[in-house]
Parts: sequence; structure tokens; C-alpha cells
Amino acid sequence: MENIEFRLAAHREILVAVLSALAKNDNAWLVINRILEEELIVQDHEEDPGIVPSEAFARQNAVTAEISSILQDASARAAAEPAAAAPKNDR
Repeated sequence: MENIEFRLAAHREILVAVLSALAKNDNAWLVINRILEEELIVQDHEEDPGIVPSEAFARQNAVTAEISSILQDASARAAAEPAAAAPKNDR
């Protein structure tokens, strides 16, 4: 089981790194957030009406929480990193 946890942690780290680079491009960042909000994150009006959430709804909430966490981590990393210098053209 530990092997899977380590692999998931590595995948998450790569994803945060890629997203933090994209977060510096306002247009790309807006598109990524819009897609995730529209497609993956449960909207308030779609909440499970039962007292005990169904398994599918509980899973979706966990996925939504992780997506939000990854986006927040990427945004924070992008804000903390100094702007990359533009590549120099030696020609």
C-alpha cells in the first residue's frame, strides 16, 4: 500500500508543478479553473438531499476537496516563485 501512496504523492507533486507554471499565465489559469469548476466540482444545487451522503456523493466531495487543494497549492507556489527570466536569444 505504501508504494501506491508514494506514487500518488509523486503524481500530485508533478501536477502541482505543472499547474504552478500554468498559473503564471492568466488566460490558461482561468480556463483550467473554469473547466474544473464546471465539470468536476459539485455545485451547491446538486447536493445529496439525504442526511447521510451517498457513497458517490461522498467520493465526489473528496475529489472536489483534493482538486481545490491542488489548485490552491499550485497558486501559492506560483505566487511564491520569482518570475522566470525570458530566454536570451544569442543570435
